[in-house]
Amino acid sequence: MVFYAGRIVLHPAMQNPTLVILTDRNDLDDQLFGAFSRCKDLLRQEPEQALSRAHLRDLLRTRSGGVIFTTVHKFFPGADEAAFPLLSDRRNIVVIADEAHRSQYDFIDGFARHMRDALPNAAFIAFTGTPIALADRNTRAVFGDYISIYDIQQAVHDGATVPIYYEGRLAKLALDETERPKVDPDFDEATEGEEIE
Repeated sequence: MVFYAGRIVLHPAMQNPTLVILTDRNDLDDQLFGAFSRCKDLLRQEPEQALSRAHLRDLLRTRSGGVIFTTVHKFFPGADEAAFPLLSDRRNIVVIADEAHRSQYDFIDGFARHMRDALPNAAFIAFTGTPIALADRNTRAVFGDYISIYDIQQAVHDGATVPIYYEGRLAKLALDETERPKVDPDFDEATEGEEIE
């Protein structure tokens, strides 16, 4: 299924795909599910909302098709499981993750790892306004390279938002010299073994 100029074009290579719309909050999941439910004629099917971890697993074990709404937290092993189980190895599952800057990280034991264990051949597309690039949390490492970037400058140019102005300020702090002898020993103990920088 490809959206083109306001129309849905059914692409035979996708072989009736399953779309998984993923968020990190129940209220957002409800909001998106409600919006898509009103478009069921356009989708040509009734979207479904995973109500529990077990319900999500049942929905994802389908052979093809479907638009499924869920939260990332349902991709977590149960108390009696060592790992999240494989739900489908189909290649025509597309996971669309909103708020991808939160809750998705940690390939060792995080939600991103569990999603990939459950859906190892799925395609993942993510939306975020604040991508992260840290050693232990990296949006591009989890979801791949950028498809498109719509930044603040473009949004201001388009009139979608007003300009944002920042004014840097330095907070001046002063420590009473009589208190300094009380602070220095604690500071030295807390930073023992640290580099001077």
